[in-house]
Amino acid sequence: MMSAMDPPLHERVYLGLKADYLSGRFIPGKRIDIQDLANRYHSSKTPVREAAFILLGEGLLTHHPDGGFLVPILKPRELIELLAWHMQLLITALSNVKETSLRRALQQHGIFGGQPLAASLAVRATEIFSSIAEATGNRLASFEVRRLNERLHYSRIIDTTEPALAARELAILTSMDVVNLPKATRRRVEAYHLRKIAYQRKIIQAEIAPK
Repeated sequence: MMSAMDPPLHERVYLGLKADYLSGRFIPGKRIDIQDLANRYHSSKTPVREAAFILLGEGLLTHHPDGGFLVPILKPRELIELLAWHMQLLITALSNVKETSLRRALQQHGIFGGQPLAASLAVRATEIFSSIAEATGNRLASFEVRRLNERLHYSRIIDTTEPALAARELAILTSMDVVNLPKATRRRVEAYHLRKIAYQRKIIQAEIAPK
């Protein structure tokens, strides 16, 4: 919750910190400079710390061993669990969505022009998956899907080594040239997540393989 002291300032700092998080401003594993952010938001360090604690509660930041905050580097096993849960939520949501609602939700996401940035692609992934959840009209599902997407945000940025390929992958998710859109979207969502999970499992196998 925001402090009772100067709510507009604290809300502005929180929104600024969340926007900087989503823009890919921070380096995972590196301590966030609170004073630098205070200067950026034209505030003292106190509201920045309070906003950081809120993001910590949202699972987006964690404590730095030497004090302060950082964006965590999620381990492959953590990512597999998050991806599997996210996939299951979306598949469940798609089993109860009307085709007209889903078409409206997906048609708002246009094709990227030029060479998109990794952070922009990660934001687009969040927008697409959140739109799918919102199409159900279930506010709790929408909240949970967006929350999971924000936690997956930096892993998506890190994994985007080929932006053009990632953009095509997202374009497939929003393609509507099919007879049964909910069914096709369920298959696409499942395939997307299973690819990501398989990639993390390969990382685990590489880590435990004999040198």
